[in-house]
Amino acid sequence: MATKATTSATAADSTVENAQVVENTTATEKATETANTTSETVKLIYIGPNLPKAMLQCNKIFEGTKEEVNKELAGILEKFPLVEKMLVPTNELAEKKDKVRTAGNIYNKYYSDLKAAALAYLNKEV
Repeated sequence: MATKATTSATAADSTVENAQVVENTTATEKATETANTTSETVKLIYIGPNLPKAMLQCNKIFEGTKEEVNKELAGILEKFPLVEKMLVPTNELAEKKDKVRTAGNIYNKYYSDLKAAALAYLNKEV
C-alpha cells in the first residue's frame, strides 16, 4: 500500500511540474507577443505649431506603426520635414512641451523653424 501512495505522489508531482512548465511557457510567449506589438505600435503627438490651411494642428495624436504615421503624413512631411521631429511619444509629452518653451533647446529651434516655414508657405500661397 505504501508503494501505491508513493506512485500516486510521484504522478501528482509530475502533473504539477508539467502544468507549471505550460503556464511559464504561455506567460513567456504572451510577454514576447506583447513586447513585439508594443514596440511596433506607437502613440505619437504633434507638439509643433499649427500648420496653415489646417494641414496639422498642435496636439494631434497619431496611433500606429512609425511607417503608418509617416505614410499618413507624407504630404505634410514633403512640405515641412521638421514635423517628424515634433512627433513625440505621448508618455514624453510634458517633458518635450517644456523643452519647446525653453529657449536654446533643440525642440524650441524646431518649433521656431516650423513656424517660420509655415508663415513662408502661407505668404507664398497668397
